Amino acid sequence: MTTLARDRLLSTIQEPLELSKTELGRLFGVSRQAIDGWHEHGVPPPRQAKAATVAAVVDLLAHRLKPERLPGVARREARAYGGLTMLEMIERDRHEELLAITRRSFDWASTA
Repeated sequence: MTTLARDRLLSTIQEPLELSKTELGRLFGVSRQAIDGWHEHGVPPPRQAKAATVAAVVDLLAHRLKPERLPGVARREARAYGGLTMLEMIERDRHEELLAITRRSFDWASTA
């Protein structure tokens, strides 16, 4: 993965959810300063899988919801997440579970 692609990976998460560097760092358990480094040098290999999963959640939301709704949706507690927000699910390393729940919520064939 090129540095440009790694930086885009962070941007696909940070921009649609309107996250500060501090909030983005909290999702990955790192400091704001570390996020600055990630923007400059790319997401480190041990964090790339999580970043890709979170980006997939954001991408799914972005294709199904109005862009201005994403920040609020990510910050709203939901019963489907055990009373947590999407951001709290990510912080607690439950990002893969979040992706599965999000996919199911938009699977119209299975909800009918």
